[in-house]
Formats: sequence, C-alpha cells, structure tokens
Amino acid sequence: MSPDSSSENELKAILEKVRKTHGPDFLHEPREPARHTWALEGLAGALAVLRGDEVLLVNHRWQSLTLARGPWRHLADTGHESGPELLTLRSAAAAEARALEHLDDDGEHTARYTYAGGHQRLEMRVRRVSPGLTPPVVLVLARDITEESLTEESLAKERRALAEREHLRTLSEQASGIAHDLSSLLVAMKLRLELLQMNSAKARMPEPPAHVDTLLRIVADASTRLSRLRDYARQQPESPMEPVQLAEVVNDAVEIARGELESRAAKEGLSLRLEVDVPRLPLVESSSADLRCVFLNLLRNARDAMPHGGTVRVKGRRLSGQAVITVEDEGTGIPEENLHSIFQPFFTTKGRHGTGLGLSMAHDVVSRARGTLVAANRPEGGAIFTLTFPLLPGKLSPRVPSTEYRSS
Repeated sequence: MSPDSSSENELKAILEKVRKTHGPDFLHEPREPARHTWALEGLAGALAVLRGDEVLLVNHRWQSLTLARGPWRHLADTGHESGPELLTLRSAAAAEARALEHLDDDGEHTARYTYAGGHQRLEMRVRRVSPGLTPPVVLVLARDITEESLTEESLAKERRALAEREHLRTLSEQASGIAHDLSSLLVAMKLRLELLQMNSAKARMPEPPAHVDTLLRIVADASTRLSRLRDYARQQPESPMEPVQLAEVVNDAVEIARGELESRAAKEGLSLRLEVDVPRLPLVESSSADLRCVFLNLLRNARDAMPHGGTVRVKGRRLSGQAVITVEDEGTGIPEENLHSIFQPFFTTKGRHGTGLGLSMAHDVVSRARGTLVAANRPEGGAIFTLTFPLLPGKLSPRVPSTEYRSS
C-alpha cells in the first residue's frame, strides 16, 4: 500500500469517527477526503481550495492540520471565544468562506480560531478566486499563530503594566505631598483632643467628653495610614506585623462607622441596621490600624450599596485553623463581570466619587497577613465579602457579647 493510500485511509477513519461521535456539521458530509495536489505545496502554510461546503484540493500541511484535536471556536477581537463549536477544520473553513457572501467580489476575509481545547490558535484567510461561479471557488490559507498570539498578549500586558506604573508614580508624588500636609493637620487635631482630655481630668469630670477616645483613635489610625502612604510613595518596606485580636478591631471599626451611619440615616431618612457577631478568637498576625481601615472601608461600601437602606451583618467564626470574617449587605450587589476586577488598583464603579484604591489596599493588607479576601453575591441579594486569616497558636479568649446597632 502506498503512503498516499495509507494517509487517505487514515483520514477516512478519522472522518467516520467524528461523524459517529458528534454528528455532521453539514447536511451532506463528504464520504471521501479532499484530494491532495502538489500544486499547492510551493506555498507557505496550510492551503485548501473550497467550493461551497466542499473541499476540492489541499496540501500536506492542511492534511496534517485536519488531524488536530478540536473543537474549533471562533476567536473574537476581544480575545474571547464566540460562536458554535465546530468539529472539523473543514467546518471552520466553510464557515469563513460563507462569510465572503457579505463582502465585495474581490473581498478578502481573515478570522482567528482556537483549537486543541483552546490551547492552540489559528489564523484563517479566505479569498474568492472565481467570483463568477456559483457557488464561488475560494482559496483558504491557514497558519498556526499560537506563539505569535502569546507574544502579542505578553506585549499588551507589559504595556498595561508600564502605564499602570507610570500612573502609580504620578499618584505617589501627589500622595506624598498631600500626606505631609494632612499629617500636620492631624497633629494639631490630636494636640487639641489631648488637651480637652487633660482639662476634663483636671476639672474632675466623672468622664471625659463623649467620643474623645474614639476621635483620638480615628486620628491615630489616620496618621498611621498617612505614614503607610508616605512609605509607599518612597517605596519603603511595609510596617512590621503584630498579634491582632480581630474582635477588637471589628468593634473599633463598627464604633467609628456608627457616626457615619447615623448621619446618613438622619440626612436621607433611611433605616440602616448593623448587626455584629464576632467572638474572640486566637490572635492573627497583621496590623491593627490597617485592619481597622479594611473593615471600615467594607462597612462604608456596604452602606453605599444600600441606597434604600437595609441591614449590614458582620460575623466571625473559627473554621479549620482559620479565622473567617464575613461582611454582607442587602444592597444592589456586584455585577458579575466586575467580580474579578474590583480588587485591581484604580478600578471603581463609583465614577468620580471613587478612587479605585479602597478595595485594592484592603486586599493587600489581608494578603500581607497571609489571608484571603474574596467577593461574591448573596442569593438573597446584596454582596458578601469573606476574609480568612491563619490563626496564631493560642488559647481561646472569652466571647465578646454580640452587638447590634440600628438607625431608623
């Protein structure tokens, strides 16, 4: 048996196997493989001549490409697969040949496909060579562009990274100056609050004026965050980690957020409810000030996501050697297409009212603690953010009573 006969028999067997397994892509599948011609061997790439849905002539490169594992999927300009799954290379070529019907007589069409489970990519160029016939004869040139596509994607990724670094550099320069000015204001505010605290002690008041301790904690946290911002702008290493009791950090953040909830509820006439159930757990390794900002940011986002009011729930538990904290709301939820982007720097859905840095910085803080921060939508509506932290060895502390705050 000649090599050509062996190749034809192999192609027949593959075609029959595909037909039996998946069914035909066309009403009339050819019973014979396309005829090979040496006239096409002098041209680079895989070549075939089609008329309608029938492949008339091919070269050896095309024959070998037909053995590639499918399915064949059209690759849109956005880089995503689209359209139906085609079982054979012939099906993809015929589909592109039919696309010429909407072009001029001398038109040419180029498309990209994925195959081999989406791991390989192919560029297919089709052109009429006898527009006077019906159906016309079409020349198809196909070439593997997997390496070329990977190079293009790598270059595009590098360009995006370069633009982001330049954006960050500009932002760092601006942030450094702003942080310096704000730090001076916070120092003056802290001195006034401490003076107020000292005067109340000298006057032997039963207790200092309301909220002074909370205001001092807010000023201290703000100063810490500004210090981190200056360090980031100067590319200095992050602050050292410390043992943290999550229950205390969450309660501090809730206490700070309480005033903002009251203010919005009074201003907009909403019913806002905050439920907290976080027990004392073994310590985690992080930064108390940074984590307070993380939870405060999540509480603010939950508040903003509920334009008609609702309940924000913060819960904590121990699970498989980890501390798990969830923050959930009854708001509008997160669009599915944004779930994988909300932790990227400068990504925001708040328009000019957001910077796109809050969740990005929160994700960095949790990651530095060797934890995870993920977002999802609740089946009942609204969003839920889940934070997990590895526990430090230690004994359980007494449980902190559950707290509930309602504003209406």
